[in-house]
Amino acid sequence: MNTGSVIVGNHGFFFRDGASYTVPGPGTAGRASKPGAADTGWIDLGILSELNVQHDREAREVYAPTPGVLRLYDVIETKRMLKITATCMEMSPLTFELVFGTLSLTSASTQYNPLEGVTKKGWLKVQQYKQDDSIINTLDVFVHLKVTGEINFGENIVSIPVEAVVLHSTLNTGTLA
Repeated sequence: MNTGSVIVGNHGFFFRDGASYTVPGPGTAGRASKPGAADTGWIDLGILSELNVQHDREAREVYAPTPGVLRLYDVIETKRMLKITATCMEMSPLTFELVFGTLSLTSASTQYNPLEGVTKKGWLKVQQYKQDDSIINTLDVFVHLKVTGEINFGENIVSIPVEAVVLHSTLNTGTLA
């Protein structure tokens, strides 16, 4: 990766925890089992007007006498968290699920029950492209996905703020191009 200024276009895809996949072989998606990029079960999050990443950590400071005054000697991280927020600019069955708290919906769904759904966990794939359409980053992480904030169904394009909190998985990975 070369150093330089970039404008980044973001694409996001979600694969449900517990859903079956066939690529790279038969399996069930979960924290310890990730579907392949070519599997047809990935759900496109649609147009993302922005994507933000926030890395939080909690640390403990270690002070040591040097020789008599205690001075900061080390910092030890004890907790780490990565949070990804995005604004979806298209409505889909998944965004209706997130907004109304429903069970899983598909493009064939015609009826739903608000607040009957479960916590949405699964794999999030983020693909980031530079202004020249070349990919610069691909991120695959196991997440807890939810809507944050109020949704306004009015005269403007509906925007859905979503938050993905990265959960620990040994299969979480990123690739720089």
